[in-house]
Amino acid sequence: MKNAFHEHSEEVLARELARVRELPPGRRRRVERACADVAAAVVDGILDEARSEPRLAAALASIYGPEPPARTTLSPWPAEAARRG
Repeated sequence: MKNAFHEHSEEVLARELARVRELPPGRRRRVERACADVAAAVVDGILDEARSEPRLAAALASIYGPEPPARTTLSPWPAEAARRG
């Protein structure tokens, strides 16, 4: 979900930045960097909020798919044995 959400925000950002192509190159690059930073921060903030808001997490999962399972460095057998006690 996190990757899909970031990819979506990057697509929207690219479409919107197409509008500022007439700016001088140096200024355009600064605007593009600032906008990319803001978009990434907004996505990260929403994802952080979703950790404590089940309805937001469910809405994001319905749009972008579920979050993949956490990766572990443990093999499944020791992890299962530890879980079972």
